[in-house]
Amino acid sequence: MADYHSLVDADELRRVVTRIFEKAGMPGDDAAWTADALVRTELDGTSSHGVIRIPDYVARLEGGGLNPGPKVRVVKDAGALAILDGDNGMGHVVAKRAMEDCIERAAQHNVGAVIMSGSNHFGAAALYSRLALERGMVGLCTTNSVKIIAPFGGKEKKIGNNPVSIAVPGDPPVLLDMALSQVARGYVLQAKLSGKPIPEGWGVDSEGRPSTDPAEVLESGSLSPVGGYKGSGLSIAIDAVLGALAGGGHSHEIVGIINAEKPGNVTHFFGAIRIDALRPLADFTAAVNVLCDLLRATPKAEGAERIWMPGEIEHESAGERRTSGIPLLPGRIEEIAKLTRRLDIPDMELIG
Repeated sequence: MADYHSLVDADELRRVVTRIFEKAGMPGDDAAWTADALVRTELDGTSSHGVIRIPDYVARLEGGGLNPGPKVRVVKDAGALAILDGDNGMGHVVAKRAMEDCIERAAQHNVGAVIMSGSNHFGAAALYSRLALERGMVGLCTTNSVKIIAPFGGKEKKIGNNPVSIAVPGDPPVLLDMALSQVARGYVLQAKLSGKPIPEGWGVDSEGRPSTDPAEVLESGSLSPVGGYKGSGLSIAIDAVLGALAGGGHSHEIVGIINAEKPGNVTHFFGAIRIDALRPLADFTAAVNVLCDLLRATPKAEGAERIWMPGEIEHESAGERRTSGIPLLPGRIEEIAKLTRRLDIPDMELIG
């Protein structure tokens, strides 16, 4: 498949995706937020969690795997700490509500921690940790996810990539978002759809041997954990806490987004720290900026043009794409076009 990208304006993409989710049964506000989350991810350049996911989300909404109008409820309220149930709603929707709840708890108690059970795939974790920045807080987010990694030393996938995101106020903010596999599953899926091999080290076959065949890695093999036993260990620890504390599923019990009929059974964690409870926000931000400036000024290794802070690449990508448009591969354009035709939605207009 050719690498030619078409460009679409962010507002136009947001309009079309919102209508798709409305037609699939979601209330207007929830459809708009989900669309905004996917567009924001595309603006950041994280296409593995962007519009490539739309066909699966729609299939799950139409097939009963997702509840289009969830009623989120508090299962356990312990002040700064709470467990919520997402009523099998769209992960993006219930995760936003959970992080907003978490931030309000932090505003009252100086720290907040919310676990959301009964959820589904929620896209990029940075979408939620980033919400804390608007309130001058540090935001944290992680989740368990469908099994795609074999525990270190094993050859059968049993654990998720269980991403971790930390958002720290700064100029620009420090915004870490990392999966615990070498790359997010979405990048391997992109390679499969494009008919391209993946770099060695991204995944293994069914016998645990390195493989460059994305289909083999996705279907019979598994993704490789970042840092070997360290990534595997961190993924296991996250899964142990979330699945056991909320009474939900562990990664091997989670249903992936390619299943249109069954609830996902995913559990998320959200944390927020109120900075001005300890020191003025301006002083904190200034200290973060000084640290980042020092790190950027580190003598560069051979071949390195720039030292990036977490989130800087995405920050600059978003600025550029808001102006020039979001590049989408022909496959993504066609997937969206198929949905708009079937759902009787006006065609998406491209820039070029």
